[in-house]
Amino acid sequence: MHRGLDAAERMTADASRITAPALFHVQWYDEVFPRDGQLALFDALGSPDKELIGYSGRHAGTKAGAVTLWRGFVCRHLLKSVADGGGESQGAGAPG
Repeated sequence: MHRGLDAAERMTADASRITAPALFHVQWYDEVFPRDGQLALFDALGSPDKELIGYSGRHAGTKAGAVTLWRGFVCRHLLKSVADGGGESQGAGAPG
C-alpha cells in the first residue's frame, strides 16, 4: 500500500464518527487496499445503517451491477430522508 494511504489509526478514529448510512464496496482482490484493512474499516464505521458488498476482482474491476447498487442505495436513503421531512431542512451544519 502507498505510504500516504497507510493511516489506520486516523481512518479508524474518523470512521467511528460516521453516523450517516454507509454502503461499503470491497473488491475482493484489491491490490491497492488490502482486504483485511477494508473489513476492519467497515467494522469501525459508527453508522447503525451500514451495508457491505463485495465483488471478485482487482481494484479497478468494478462491475456495472455495483454501480446500480450504489445508485439504489443513494436513492433509497434520499427518498427516506424526504419522507421523514429531512428534505426540507437546511444543510447539515447550517444554523437553524
